[in-house]
Amino acid sequence: MKSVIVVGAGPGGLATALLLSAKGYQVSVLEKAHTIGGRSKRLHVGDFKFDSGPTFLMQIDILKKVFAGASVAIEDVLTLERLNPLYALIFPDKRFILKDNVDDNAKILESHYPGSGDAYKKFMHDQAKIFDKVSPILQKPFMSRLNFFRKDILSGFPYLHPLQSVADRLKRYFKDEQLIHALSFQSKYLGMSPYKAPAVFTILAYMEHAFGLYHVKGGLNRINHAFAKAIQQRDGTIETNTGVKKLLVENKKAIGVELDDGTTRHADTIVIGADFAHFMKHHVDEDNRKNYSNKRIDNYDVSLSAFMMYLGLDKIYDAPHHTIVFSKDYKTYVKNVAEENTLPDDLSVYIHNPTPRDDTLAPKGKSGLYILVPVPNVKSSIDWEERKISLKEQTLDLIESRTEYKDLRNHIIEEKLLTPKDWQDDYYVHAGAVFNLSHRFGQMLHKRPPNQFKSIQNVYLVGGGTHPGSGLPTIYQSSLIAAELIDKNQ
Repeated sequence: MKSVIVVGAGPGGLATALLLSAKGYQVSVLEKAHTIGGRSKRLHVGDFKFDSGPTFLMQIDILKKVFAGASVAIEDVLTLERLNPLYALIFPDKRFILKDNVDDNAKILESHYPGSGDAYKKFMHDQAKIFDKVSPILQKPFMSRLNFFRKDILSGFPYLHPLQSVADRLKRYFKDEQLIHALSFQSKYLGMSPYKAPAVFTILAYMEHAFGLYHVKGGLNRINHAFAKAIQQRDGTIETNTGVKKLLVENKKAIGVELDDGTTRHADTIVIGADFAHFMKHHVDEDNRKNYSNKRIDNYDVSLSAFMMYLGLDKIYDAPHHTIVFSKDYKTYVKNVAEENTLPDDLSVYIHNPTPRDDTLAPKGKSGLYILVPVPNVKSSIDWEERKISLKEQTLDLIESRTEYKDLRNHIIEEKLLTPKDWQDDYYVHAGAVFNLSHRFGQMLHKRPPNQFKSIQNVYLVGGGTHPGSGLPTIYQSSLIAAELIDKNQ
């Protein structure tokens, strides 16, 4: 039986471990932290439970495919709810709620931006074609520029519009900049500004509106635990509090890992599910990764970061599941944060309010609020320890002044804050860039670290730092690609 060590029990590592254990491999998952999930783990703050990271779940078919690879029906292991409405969008002069229905959204947008309803339908129609052409590119490995000659690439490449940004593409349909922002805020899932994110990522808004968003009872972290249970049922092992100190390499072949306690583990195949840039710099000798020197890694264009507030409240607010509050000058804000690595006073905020539909997350009569502020990564000059309290107060001021959470401060009974420095130091995320390597076109496809590592044999990569990119569905897709490559190469 072929043996596999998976480093990191994040969503990519766990999904890959499940797929390989279902194929009969002897799989061991090694996780440095005390619990599984990585930056998508469950976070306990007093009696309140939170997703530490992602709260948006889309493209459910990819997740279903991972479970199906282990002959598991997703409905048997997770309780899923399709959200309607999708989210509330709050601008300085207006607020509206988008629905899980294209026709409804056309009417809503038309009422706020006269003339936009038909343009929105045209946008969705065109995006359906782009999605159908681009999806196959993201479902296969992209090992070199020679892959551009694949039939699916030749067919889909014209739809990538590599010289345009998301904002550029949306301007072909809409004149109002505010409406462009309503359909491009998803660029922040990539840790990028819509003025820099490649045009192909207009499909993110399309996927939300066409295929829906989902809530998992107990939080998206429950997906990780469903993976873990299925792995263990197939005789795979998961060891927490087990950090990897070094990748062991002989004659350019990985033979195992050295653990923090000095012991070694050997395996036929090593899967790196940890943050790519961090793992390479800290756990792989530079001589063994000539294509990924420290200098090259440090020169990568990385995503913005996130200032997080996890608040336990003694009140339940009747407010949307997802709310995005746009800064007064959103264009300047995203350019400052994502392109210039600076933080203006004019903030934008995302609020997740899951308790009204999921009473497993807080004690009876109470609720938990997850608040995310896009901020620069640790390459900025900001002293996050000094800045975090004033940033918290600034964020609360914004929320109380522009949302239904008017008296929020009066109801906070528990809180936890996470800064970019915490993401770097406690979650082992390179530069605290929670959305990983940015997705500018020069860091996509064959320019992104491939799922089969080239410098060292028997090493495979999964997660947001490899092809196809970041975001939960894309990370799950990286696992499907890597598991297929491993099985093919045995």
